[in-house]
Amino acid sequence: MLQTVLPTDDPAGARLGRMLARLQLLMLAATLLAALAWLAWALSLRGRARVALGVFAALVLVATAWTLGPWITRADAVADGNGASATADAGEGWQPWSPARVEQALAQGRPVFVDFTAAWCVTCQYNKATTLSDPAVLADLRARQVLLLRADWTRRDPAITAALNAMGRSGVPVYVLQAPGRAPVVLSEILSPADVRGALSSL
Repeated sequence: MLQTVLPTDDPAGARLGRMLARLQLLMLAATLLAALAWLAWALSLRGRARVALGVFAALVLVATAWTLGPWITRADAVADGNGASATADAGEGWQPWSPARVEQALAQGRPVFVDFTAAWCVTCQYNKATTLSDPAVLADLRARQVLLLRADWTRRDPAITAALNAMGRSGVPVYVLQAPGRAPVVLSEILSPADVRGALSSL
């Protein structure tokens, strides 16, 4: 609600928006924990009351979890400021992924590194905060003029799903280094600086 009032380019407004998004996420997480506690209490009862309350509590838990999903992804997008910033970090040279961007870069003789990721993927966020933020790795990528593309699968984008399926993958993270005239190189899901720099050394 407040985001419709506060300017998106106002730093103070952006900070407030991120705070409100995180507060929403904490409130929803507390609701889920309360549902879990209720389920545990219901299972501690005996007889028919245990069965009835257990089933009811389980239904509440499922409904809460179902409701949490969209809110978590929405809060993540708001915390980032807008949808585009979830897919690309301009400060580090990342751009949103698209098949056309990949084809264009390869046609120009430029290698491409694609980070297939999602906001709810813990491994993705860990790799992003460590290896993909490593100064030595970023320096190697820049030195070889590698185009950095981030494919955000947070909302199960159909084009990204198709690209994952084409590689025989059904989820994220997936890290792919592509170069003109060469087969794509799929790196380890638990990404290390040595993995990335080793793959780059073959360019």
